[in-house]
Amino acid sequence: MMLAPPILPQLSSLPPEKTTVKLSSLSDTLKMLVPDSDHFEANWDVYPILGADPESPDWEGLQAPTGAWNDAVDDMIKLTGIELYIPKAVLEAYSNTAVELRYKFADESSLEPYSECVKLYIEA
Repeated sequence: MMLAPPILPQLSSLPPEKTTVKLSSLSDTLKMLVPDSDHFEANWDVYPILGADPESPDWEGLQAPTGAWNDAVDDMIKLTGIELYIPKAVLEAYSNTAVELRYKFADESSLEPYSECVKLYIEA
């Protein structure tokens, strides 16, 4: 199952295959959006990863839930517009090089599907 690449709203509203990130124009973080999809569940977590190998990434970001408990239906409800953040300090390690950015899911059954990548060229 291939998941859509992340969206980088600070750079473009469309999912690019590759893009340039100018560190000088970033504040503290690069924001990425996880596209809404039927391919993940409300009880999973999602996190950003950097590196060529999604099975063993160079860097893993903080996990965010993909759902929230809803007392009215007594079940988890899937969230939309999930935002993840990559600290500028992490991107500085890739200055003047290219790196692959993806998001990856984690669930209780140890399934860890991941998205297609966006190739970032990190410019100082």
